Amino acid sequence: MLAGAQLPLLVGTAFVAALVALSTPIRSHTGFLTAGLVVIGLVSIVAAIVPWERRNKNLLIGVAVVDIVGVALIRTDLISILPSAGMLAIFPILWLSYSFNRAIIAVAIAGAFFISTLGFVIEGTWPSTVLEWANIVTLPVLIVGVAIVVNGAAARLRRNRRNLKAASDAQAEALRQSMDNELLSRAILDTVNAGVAFYDSDSRLVVANRLASDMVGIVGFRLDEPPYAGEDVLAADRSTPIPFDEQIIPRALRGEIVKDHLEWLGPADQQIAILASANRVHRADGALLGTVIAAYDITELAHAITLREEFLSTVSHELRTPLTNIIGYLELLEDGLDPADSASEGYLAVINRNVDSLNDRIKELLAATTTDAPLDRVVTDVSSLVESVVSGLASTAEGRGQLFLVSRSHGGQADPKTETETPADTTALIDADRLGRALHEVIDNALKFSPPDSTVTITQQFTSDSAMITVSDTGPGLDRGEQSQMFDRFYRTPHARSNAIQGFGLGLTLAKNTVAAHGGRVHVTSAPGEGTALTITLPRGS
Repeated sequence: MLAGAQLPLLVGTAFVAALVALSTPIRSHTGFLTAGLVVIGLVSIVAAIVPWERRNKNLLIGVAVVDIVGVALIRTDLISILPSAGMLAIFPILWLSYSFNRAIIAVAIAGAFFISTLGFVIEGTWPSTVLEWANIVTLPVLIVGVAIVVNGAAARLRRNRRNLKAASDAQAEALRQSMDNELLSRAILDTVNAGVAFYDSDSRLVVANRLASDMVGIVGFRLDEPPYAGEDVLAADRSTPIPFDEQIIPRALRGEIVKDHLEWLGPADQQIAILASANRVHRADGALLGTVIAAYDITELAHAITLREEFLSTVSHELRTPLTNIIGYLELLEDGLDPADSASEGYLAVINRNVDSLNDRIKELLAATTTDAPLDRVVTDVSSLVESVVSGLASTAEGRGQLFLVSRSHGGQADPKTETETPADTTALIDADRLGRALHEVIDNALKFSPPDSTVTITQQFTSDSAMITVSDTGPGLDRGEQSQMFDRFYRTPHARSNAIQGFGLGLTLAKNTVAAHGGRVHVTSAPGEGTALTITLPRGS
C-alpha cells in the first residue's frame, strides 16, 4: 500500500529534477534541492523494503511527514524558477487524507504551511506585500481543500466498503444457509418413505426425490416431461383405466386439491398401489408458489386388506353353512321333544340362545364384506324405522333392566306423538334394510356399554333437508384416542375387552360406512365417565 502511494511522488520528484537539470544545469546541484532529492529517494527505498503492513499503521504518518520535508526543501531551492514544484506536496498530503481519519488533516495543514514558509524562515525575512502573502497562503489553502474533499470521500468509501463487506458477508452466510437448507431438504426428501415432487407456478418440476421418480418410472413417464401421465394406471378396483387428464399430476397442476387418492401403477406383473395427495403452496401475499404432490406406496397394505376381505367372506360363508344345519336339526329336536321333559327343553333353550348369538356374529362378518353393495333407496318413514329397531332390542334391554327414551322434534321444536294426531313428515330416501342394520348396531352398542338399570336416549330431529338421530348412553365414555379408533374394523376398547363384552368390533364400522353411503355423517360426543352420544345426520333426499 505504501509503495504504491510513494511511487507517484518519486516519479514526480524525478521529473522535476530532470527538468531543472535540463533547464538550469548550474543550479541542479545546490544544497536544498539535493537534500530534498536525497530525502525523498531514501524514504522511497525504505517504503519499498520495510513490511509496514505488519507494523503499527500510525508509523506511516512519519513517512508522509518526511516526504513533506523533502518537498519543502526542493521548493525552497526552486521557488524563484519553478514555484510549481511545491505541488509535489499534494502526493503525501492526499495519501494522509485518504489513509487516515479527519484528525490527521491537521498534519496536512501544518505540512502545507511548512512548505510555503520554509524559504522565508531560512532567509529570515517575511512577506511585505499582499501578493507575497498570497503566494504563501494559496498553496496551503488549495492543498488543504483538496485534502478535506479527499478525506471525506475516503471516509465515505470506507463506510461503503464496510457496508458492502457486511452485505457480502450476509449474502455469503445466506448462500451458505441456503445451500445447507437445500442439502437438508434433499436429505429429508430422500429419507422419507414417500414419493414427493414440487412443481412451480408454471408447472415446471423444481425438485423430486428418488422414490417419486421410481414410482412414475414403473408407468413409463417422467416427472419433468408432459403429459405427466401414462397408460398403466388403474383405479382402486384394479381394472378401470384412468385417463391421462384424471391422473394425479395433471389434476394437481390444474389446481385440484387431491386427498388420499388411490391408484394402481404399472403393468400387471409390477403393479404397486399408491395413496397420493396434492396441494397448492402460496406465498404470504397470496401469490402461487407452486404445487406439492406426495404419494405413499401402500402395496403391502392393499394386499393385506384384500386378503382380509377374502378371509372374512370365506369364513362367514364357511361358518354359515354348518350353522344352518345346526339350526335345522335343533328345530327337529324341538318338534320331537316330550313336553314333559323340562330339563331337555332347558338345554335346548340354552343351545338356541348361543346359536342366535353365533348367528349374529356371522351376520356381522357378512355385513363387513358387503359395505360396497349399491343402496336400494326408497322413501321410508325414518321414525317408524327407529321404532322398529328399538322394538327389536326391547327384550335385550328388559333383560338388563334398561329403558329406552325415544323423542322426536321438527325444526328444533318438540313434537311428541301424544300432542298431534298427524305427525309431521319424517320420511327420507334411504335403504331401509341397510340403515336399519346400522341403527341396530348403534343402539345395541349403547345397550352393551351402559350399566344395568340405565336409560338409553334416542332423539330424532327432522328439518326440511336432513334427519338427525342421536343415541346417548350413560356408559364409561371414550377418551380422544378411543374416539379416533372407534370406527376402525375390529377395534375394541379396553373396557370392552376387560368386561368381556361380546362383539367383533365391526358394528360401528358398518354403521359409519352405511351412513357415508347415504351421503350422511356420524359425529361422536364423549368423555371418560360421562357416557357417549353418537349422532347420525342423513340427507332426506327428494
